[in-house]
Amino acid sequence: MVLVAGLGLTGQSVLRFYQRMGEPCLAFDTRESLDLAPLQAQFPEMQFAKGQLPDAWLTQFNTVVLSPGIAQTEPWVEKLKILGKEIIGDIELFARAVDAPVIGITGSNGKSSVTTLVGNALKTAGLQAGVGGNIGTPALDLLIDDTEYEVYVLELSSFQLETTYSLQTEASTVLNISEDHMDRYDSLEAYIQAKTRLLDQTALAVLPEDFHLLGVSHPEKVVRFGLQQADTLPENTYGLLETQAGIYLGKGQQPKVPLDALALKGKHHILNALAAMALTEPFAIAESVWQQVLNEFKGLPHRTQWVAEKAGVQWINDSKGTNVGATLTALETFSEVAASNDGKVILLAGGVGKGADFSPLASAVQACKAVILFGQDASKIEQELIQNSEKMPEFPVLMQRVSTLGEAVQAAEGLAEAGDVVLFSPACASFDQFANFVARGEAFEQLVLQGSQE
Repeated sequence: MVLVAGLGLTGQSVLRFYQRMGEPCLAFDTRESLDLAPLQAQFPEMQFAKGQLPDAWLTQFNTVVLSPGIAQTEPWVEKLKILGKEIIGDIELFARAVDAPVIGITGSNGKSSVTTLVGNALKTAGLQAGVGGNIGTPALDLLIDDTEYEVYVLELSSFQLETTYSLQTEASTVLNISEDHMDRYDSLEAYIQAKTRLLDQTALAVLPEDFHLLGVSHPEKVVRFGLQQADTLPENTYGLLETQAGIYLGKGQQPKVPLDALALKGKHHILNALAAMALTEPFAIAESVWQQVLNEFKGLPHRTQWVAEKAGVQWINDSKGTNVGATLTALETFSEVAASNDGKVILLAGGVGKGADFSPLASAVQACKAVILFGQDASKIEQELIQNSEKMPEFPVLMQRVSTLGEAVQAAEGLAEAGDVVLFSPACASFDQFANFVARGEAFEQLVLQGSQE
């Protein structure tokens, strides 16, 4: 018998998987407040417990399917390891059961957009593609639905990869690495190690130009992607090709998609497109398909999403910017947008910092009109920005600290002028004041569209 530990969305997908296989499980959640009645009704053949793991269960299972939200350093998990229990996750279960090619996508930022682009391209090309994992449908639910998929496209988090050992992929990428989840990992190196597990068993590794394969089993083939621009690129590199007809996204000497065909502008959108094109290389997707997909893709909700223009001020929702790297990328893009309209960026940031180092933001916000901070770690962010601003000759940025997102929007309304961009890119998690980044983004949009009355 198997112990399913953690009964959130992932844990419930594991229970559905075992139910479909006709295998009863032990199901456990540490939350005393969890109402088990709906789960007991849905899975009557399973045994349930919450709060503390029953001692009587310890001899009844050898394998634990651990929710990605539960760290292996939890004392009760450590105890299970000492007892010799196998610790795996839902993606390892998927890996042991899947019988079609898999494309794996991870990274600190951009992985949802790239996953969506890859899935859209495969579907437009006529393939049955199952898209999910850390985005949308759990991977195991894809395995047991009624569709016979020809390829699976999975967004994978570092938490999922920690307990994944045998996933073989046709193509995989680590899009980028920036400090994130430092409340879970002892060091940035440990976080990188979790991410790069995805590359250990891939036929094609798709990597940024500056990414080094240190400590990684060398894949069969490596291709690179980046913003390198020339009339000829290295044969294994996706970048920007200069042609007589204009700038193209291409590889080597082969132009593929005109740059102006992309609906989304900005360097990170170009990088996402290049990575997605590289990941589908084994499937020979036609350039016309990619041109259609990139022209139609207007972005995902809460990811540098345009919300409104009011009195010449653009309001941007980047609630999914939950780490410093994401916010730096958004600042780079929208500082250029604001400058083109003789304006500046007003940055709204804050929430739960997850132990991150916010000092890299200090130089990036120099070009901002103001930084408005809210939430649990607002004072920590402010302190780190001020400490690092002292190293700069001039730091004219107005910094303001408030309590809530509503107050932050109200403060921005008072400062913004025509040409400015109000960028909501928190660089933090949401769960001090919101259930998740989606709820936070929806709240921001409502505040912008209906006014900042709370």
